[in-house]
Amino acid sequence: MPGGLVRWFDDVRLGDRPDVGGKCASLGELVAAGIPVPRGFAVTVAAFEAVRSGVGDALDRLVAGCDPGSPPALRDVRHRAGELLAGAALPGTLEAEVRAGYAELCRRAGRDDVPVAVRSSAVAEDGAAASFAGQQETYLWVRGADDVLRRLRDCWASVYTPQAVAYRAGLDGTRRREGARIAVGVQEMVDARVAGVAFTVSPLTGDPSVVAVNASWGLGEAVVSGEVTPDEYWVSKIGPVLTRSTVAHKTWRRVPAPSGSGTVLVDVPPDLVDAPCLDRALVTELAGIAVRVERHYGRPQDIEWALADDGDGGHRFLLLQSRPETVHAVRPAARSEVPGYLSVVRSIAARTCPEAS
Repeated sequence: MPGGLVRWFDDVRLGDRPDVGGKCASLGELVAAGIPVPRGFAVTVAAFEAVRSGVGDALDRLVAGCDPGSPPALRDVRHRAGELLAGAALPGTLEAEVRAGYAELCRRAGRDDVPVAVRSSAVAEDGAAASFAGQQETYLWVRGADDVLRRLRDCWASVYTPQAVAYRAGLDGTRRREGARIAVGVQEMVDARVAGVAFTVSPLTGDPSVVAVNASWGLGEAVVSGEVTPDEYWVSKIGPVLTRSTVAHKTWRRVPAPSGSGTVLVDVPPDLVDAPCLDRALVTELAGIAVRVERHYGRPQDIEWALADDGDGGHRFLLLQSRPETVHAVRPAARSEVPGYLSVVRSIAARTCPEAS
């Protein structure tokens, strides 16, 4: 798009992290690899820096004068930073570019006022080091260009959340500055029947032979935030084959709000409370996609996914995010969770995650 402050996921790759942040760069990389991802675009780091330039001195004074060990002081920084950024002038063509991007997203989706997620995408986020993840905000089921622009400012302000400010206070100057650079993704929402997360290495032991899947009814926000206890599925990469599962008692699910904006928690229908979210075929299909992503990146991944119904009675899996798994990826597995496959497991580890072999 003219102006260069908005970039489509189709046009970005991992190397564009300094321009579009870790989350958007990863989504663009998935698109290039042929992995199904909801349509969307990034509002670049340059846009945030242009907005911040008018209020940067005031923001810096707020942070410099804050005691990072004081919750009230941190909350005050968040509130005052939000006010400063809410009133800051937008640079040049930014508003027009965001409106044009949203209109094009509606055209591609074939509907007006398409619901989107407006998601922070920090430069230091979703990298190989375990830092910065989850410190900034995401806003779901946002409709209309006006609301997209409002939530864009809210994402910028989330650079100054209490957790983000406190974390950056313990970093050196270079990493502190890098941690405050942010882009924002605007991504078409998926009206998920089921959603959750998948790890291409065991989150319990580091075993690289398995894909571990958590799933629950409705939107994945409920799983990621810990609002629900999800079903658990363990899949051997050899096949892939479902090896074991645990079906949870699921009383709540998160769905789009009746107003058309935002989400709400509602009761799960009685016939679904103790029913598995995924059958064997769906679990193995999802595991196969997860293994493709791991092979593309060459290291274990932590993936957010959604399962949506198609209009013709079919279904589709869509990946909402993929980041390097940083807890176990650099450690050797404690044991194989698939007896008899240890030699094959080591082969997989050497091929997909050299540092784990």
